[in-house]
Formats: sequence, C-alpha cells, structure tokens
Amino acid sequence: MSWKSVVTIDVGSTQTRALLFARVEDRFRFVAAASAPTHRHTAHPDLALGGIRALEHLSVISGRLLLDPQGILIAPELSTGAGVDACLMTLSAAPPIRVVLGGLSPEWSLASLRRAAASAYTHIVEVLSVVPIDGRRQTEEEWLQALIAAEPHLVVIAGGVDGGATRPVQALLETAALAARLRPEGERPWILFAGNAVLREEAVALAGRELPLRVLQNVRPRLDVEHIGPVVEAMDQRYVERALASLPGISLLQSWARGEVLPAARALSHVARYLSLETPDRGTLVVDVGGNHVVITAAHGGSLAQVVRSESGIGPGILGLYQRRGYERIARWLPHEIRPEALEAFVWTKAMHPLSIPQTMEEMGIELAFAREALAEAWEQLLALWPELGRSPRAFEPILLTGGAFASHARPGALALVALDTLQPMGITTLLWDPVGLTPGLGALAALDASLAVEVLHSRPWTPLATVLAPALDGPVALDELLFTVEVHHRGPDGSESVYEIEARGGRLEVVPIPGVGETELRRFRMRRPVDLGWGPRRAPRRIRIVGGLLGLIVDGRGRPLRLAEDPEARREQIQRWLWDIGALGGGL
Repeated sequence: MSWKSVVTIDVGSTQTRALLFARVEDRFRFVAAASAPTHRHTAHPDLALGGIRALEHLSVISGRLLLDPQGILIAPELSTGAGVDACLMTLSAAPPIRVVLGGLSPEWSLASLRRAAASAYTHIVEVLSVVPIDGRRQTEEEWLQALIAAEPHLVVIAGGVDGGATRPVQALLETAALAARLRPEGERPWILFAGNAVLREEAVALAGRELPLRVLQNVRPRLDVEHIGPVVEAMDQRYVERALASLPGISLLQSWARGEVLPAARALSHVARYLSLETPDRGTLVVDVGGNHVVITAAHGGSLAQVVRSESGIGPGILGLYQRRGYERIARWLPHEIRPEALEAFVWTKAMHPLSIPQTMEEMGIELAFAREALAEAWEQLLALWPELGRSPRAFEPILLTGGAFASHARPGALALVALDTLQPMGITTLLWDPVGLTPGLGALAALDASLAVEVLHSRPWTPLATVLAPALDGPVALDELLFTVEVHHRGPDGSESVYEIEARGGRLEVVPIPGVGETELRRFRMRRPVDLGWGPRRAPRRIRIVGGLLGLIVDGRGRPLRLAEDPEARREQIQRWLWDIGALGGGL
C-alpha cells in the first residue's frame, strides 16, 4: 500500500506524544509533533484522554483535521486532506511485568535470560537455578515455593544445549507447570520454554490445554551461540497484553492502531538498528531518559544490546532512583551545596508532580543530576550484561538523545554534558538531539514500512547537537595542560575559506561554533601528550570531516575515565567550570 500519511501515538508514563508523518513534495517526512499529559496518575485515569488531547494539539499545529466531531480518529485520509491513512501506537505507560527465570547454569542459560529480560519492560522477581548460586543448591520444593510466592506474569525456562542435558531442565518445567496450575485460571502466568530442543514435545504435554505455554528457539543451542530475540519478543507481547487489560482508556487508542501495539523500547531498537547500518564500523547508541523508564540501546551492524531500566528517570521513577543511588551520588553532580532534606523534598515533589517544570537554574541542575544518575545506572547495567562493550573504546556514531529528560527546557550545552559525563564517548562522536520525542514513532513507522522509515531517516529529522572530540589520556593531566592543537578549516557555500587553530587543554571543555552551511574539516593535529583519538596514541587522520550542530564542536579534554575531585568543594568548583565551559552556567532559564 502507498501511504500518504501516518500518525503515531506514544503513550508514556507522564506524557502522550502524537506525531504526524506525511508525504511532502514526493518525500515522506516528519511533519509535526504535539503532546499532552497521559492522565494515568489522576483521580480518574483515562489514557484515551491523553491521546485525544495530543491529537487535538497536533491538528492545530499541523493544520490537518485529525478527529471527527465525536473525537474519533479519521482514517483513512480523506480527499479533503483530513485524517491519516494509518495510526501506529507505542507504549511504555504500564508497569513492568513480573518475571521468574529458570535455567541450568548462571553462566550460560540464565545469563542469556537475564539479557533478554533486561531488554524488555520486566522486573525479575525470582531466579531458579539447577547449578548452585553462591554455593547454595535449590531444591525442587524451594522452586515451587518461590514460584507461588512470586506471583509472576511470566515464567521463562531455559537450559541445556540442543541434544544435551534433559532431566534437570525437565524438573524445572514440571515445577513451573505445577505452580501455574495452583493459581486461579485467569491469573496463571505465561510459560516460555527456550531450552534444549529435545524437550519441546514434553513441554507441550506438560502444559496441556489449560496452561498458556510457548515453545521458542533455544537461547543457547550451543555454548557459543545465543538467540534471545524470540524470548524478548514474547516478553514484549506479554507486557502489551497486560497493559491493554489494565490501563483505563487504552482500548480506544488501540482500536485506532494498525497492527500490533509496540513497546516503546522495541521501537527504539528499530531506530538504533537502522542507524548502526549506516556506520557498521562504529556502532550506534540510542539513549532515552523518561519519567519512569530509562532505555539504552547499543547497536552494531544490526546486532543489539539493550537495557530497559524501570522505576527510574525524572518523573514518577525518581523516587526509586534516589533510593537506589542515594544522596552522595546525586549531589556530586551539583555546582552548589544542597542539604539532604532539600534534595529529598525535590524528589517527593517531582514524584508527585512529574510534569512540573524547574523554575530556577538550581532546580534545573538538580533535575539533570538525576538524569545523569539514571543514565549512569542503566549504562552500568548494560556493560555488566554485555561486558564486550566495555572492552573496546566507546566510539559510537552517532549517539541519539531522546526522552523527557532531553526534551526539557535546559540549555543545549547542559544536555550535551549529561551525555558526556555519563557515557564518556571516546574519539569523534556526533550527538543528535530529539527535543520533540519523535524516535519511538519513527521506530513504529519502521515496523509498518521500512522504506518509509528510511525516507524519514534520510531527511535527518533530529537536531544535530554537536560533534564531540574526546581523547583518551595515558594518565592524569594538570588543569589547563596543553594536550594537542588542531586546525579547523571551513569552506562556505560561496567558496570563501577560513582557518583557525584551537587548543585542547586538560580538565577543560572547549566549544567551537561551526557554521551550519558549507563544509568543515579538522586538519593538522599536533600532539603534546600521547593522547588517543581513536586511531592509537599520537595518531590521527590528515583530514576529518565534521558536521558541528547547534553547539558546534566540543573538545573534551577531561580524559577518560572522567575523574571527579574527592573534596566536595573542589568537586563543586570542577562542575561549575565544566558548566561554564559548555555555556550552561550564568543567566536565567
């Protein structure tokens, strides 16, 4: 089918966003965006109301009538130009599903299941292992008691390479089936079996007709092969099923949607995969810090590593984040001293009023400190589950920043600094900024029609925030110590040329404006220290083409890993200096 227009609705925990994509001058493009409160945390929650309000705002912004007089979406598009051909829906408003994992070994099958669970909106409430965990062996009776107490929405059983061990995995299956039968019929969990293929028929027989069982591809058919995709997909389906059954008003929005409702994290993974195919030697990072979830997706050549961290972010999730990370970790990112009781008051206010907007620079700084810790926590989990990411230089291209934390009213430099402080990219990286939250909608579009998504991607719908040049250093450096110099060559569209030299100094951030038109190159690196820009110590190409962006070029001379001063007063001076360097300090909001 030839699509002329598509609207996407992203139902988040605090905001519902509506996006319009349409064919303009024979090119499919992103046209406009609008948002409204989700209406989940109210006296009378109704998620349909948030979607309708967002579509009403989108109609005003785009000049296209989207709803009929009864408030129903007009589809397909009419000859008058009203309505759209299709509506797509993404979702992250529901709480995570409760999951029990069962496997043969913590190092193999359970490790794969943990990666799968981390990639979806799940909360692991229990882990059952045949091989002892921390030196303690679990009995089958303990498995049964744990399953009954956990009250899971989903039980996932894996273990054994194809053709390998069967009896231990069979015992896990039997226990899971027994525990499910002890629950009332309408409350029984899904059971996923993703283990030794020899046991598939037996798993089906154990479940019978009364238990919801799915038999999937073995997550570890061989020790050197891992397939977690089918498990993640089934977890997504269970999450959406629970959401559609429990969220008031969501059924109306679902009735407008074409195809399956897509979890927002899955939509983000589609975008990350597409972007990674454009830079197969580097890989791509898509970062979403929202009100109640944080999602980080690393993609390399189409392969994915993803973490969905629930009960985190800068909205309702801020309370859980603060309880886990604590006062010291948040306060370390602030350029001013703050008492614990004042920080706790901010947390409770934000948790109860997630749509509140910071009124002062101090409040904005606190919100972005929480964004740093939310992102850092998810990044640590990603590196723990996929340690191979930490063994190579973090030279992602590009890094895309999306979600409520990056749609805030903060200055662009402050938002860039959140990413640089936590992700600490090395070498040359482009930061892309999604201030309107279009990325989940673009991922949903990719699931509908990949060619349409590619057309939108080629139009570069995000705002280029900056090109970052961040060297790795061989050790500590003194403040303002000269690290290297580089020439910036710019050729304007009229053929005019300009050349100027910039200096990278230790402990500092240098922001160099880059014109938005013309071509810009970095040339003639002169190393004063054996810094590594991604090509080895003291090495760099003769010419590097850069884009710049809203901020231009950021030269980050603070080194990797980033070192914060231990003394609180010295650390606050350090944070103030970095904020000043990047243009995020001084003046009002």
